[in-house]
Amino acid sequence: MALCSGFIDGFESLLNKVSRNDDYDETQGCDTIQASTLFSYAGTALGKPSSYVIRGLAKLQAHRYVLFNCSNVNPYLRAHAEQITARHNGRRASHRDVEKIQNEKFHLWFRGHIMQIKRENGIDGMKDDIRWLARVPVEAAKR
Repeated sequence: MALCSGFIDGFESLLNKVSRNDDYDETQGCDTIQASTLFSYAGTALGKPSSYVIRGLAKLQAHRYVLFNCSNVNPYLRAHAEQITARHNGRRASHRDVEKIQNEKFHLWFRGHIMQIKRENGIDGMKDDIRWLARVPVEAAKR
């Protein structure tokens, strides 16, 4: 029976049954939830989601985490690091100093840099995801 079930459409066995957490909609040919192009879609949470408000330091830390762990932001991180080392007036800035300054100021520099590019080139010259990352995150979140 198990051997035949692989060749019969619509017949479900232990070998070919769909996962209980499967979010793939075969009728549309794509995921039902549109995933970001920056981060892979990890799945659906089980249980009832709860909403909360993220403010202050936690919001800033979450924004920094996303910026420092997104591969599309790496060119901007390198450009910011180059600016930091150029401002040290000939003396070599240590890697630790650069990281400390980036941790404190990169999110502000990134927002200003993206806004400047947007003014010069318009919004057509950059990805939507990068523009959204440059903004301050919203306070509403779900767990």
